[in-house]
Amino acid sequence: MKVYISVDLEGIACVMQTNEQVSDYQAARKWMTAEANAAVEAAFAHGATEVVIADSHGSMANLLPDELHEDALLVRGKPRPLCMMEGLDETFDAVFLIGYHAMSGTAKANMAHTYSGMIYAMRLNGVLVGESGFNAAIAGHFRVPVALICGDDTLAAEVGALLPWSERVIVKWAISPWSARNLTPRASQARIRAGASRALDRLAEMEPFVVETPVRFEVNLAPPYLAQLGADIPGVDWIDGRTLAYTGADMVEVTRILRLILNAGQGRL
Repeated sequence: MKVYISVDLEGIACVMQTNEQVSDYQAARKWMTAEANAAVEAAFAHGATEVVIADSHGSMANLLPDELHEDALLVRGKPRPLCMMEGLDETFDAVFLIGYHAMSGTAKANMAHTYSGMIYAMRLNGVLVGESGFNAAIAGHFRVPVALICGDDTLAAEVGALLPWSERVIVKWAISPWSARNLTPRASQARIRAGASRALDRLAEMEPFVVETPVRFEVNLAPPYLAQLGADIPGVDWIDGRTLAYTGADMVEVTRILRLILNAGQGRL
């Protein structure tokens, strides 16, 4: 059994800011690494033969390699073709999303956004998705189910509507974008370890999130000039002041277009 783990930072317990200049960033890196390790430990305990971890926040070089489980493989740095899901393919059996957050525009959610401040909303075949939904669709392209998702309570609600079979672990309860009622790091790690174990016990119940092809991808950008920049990409349609659309053969192609749109506006992927 092979398990793929994508780790973001905003949904880690006790993380309230993620800018590398703030004083809590070094502590946040340790908490992020420890939550990843909790999932890795559960995977190996359930007989995994390979676990790949993708560092998926900002610079994509946040996890502390010296503190990661020695038997895990680490995808680190950027740019990379599949962004937060680089290294995933059809040979994996399960995907875990650790430290994830709600989509842009979600009320009260902790640090809600979608990839960057450029994006207001994204849709796949008309279905509104955030990073968790988009990445679940990438996993679905390879017919791999998202079995575990960890973050705040608003993320759990978002994912529950899209991936109802997934195991959802809440490590904090949002109060505002910059405050939450948190589990302590040790408690969150214990909860993730138990959640990952339950997810793998239920793996036969999990379903890949497969988006019908061709994939109609729409993205709402702010401010509007970003849509004008993105409209220069061949095949991208400029729908209105801030909306771009593209019809791709599959999620790999759509992911490439998303990267190009963000790069056109000096995004971070």
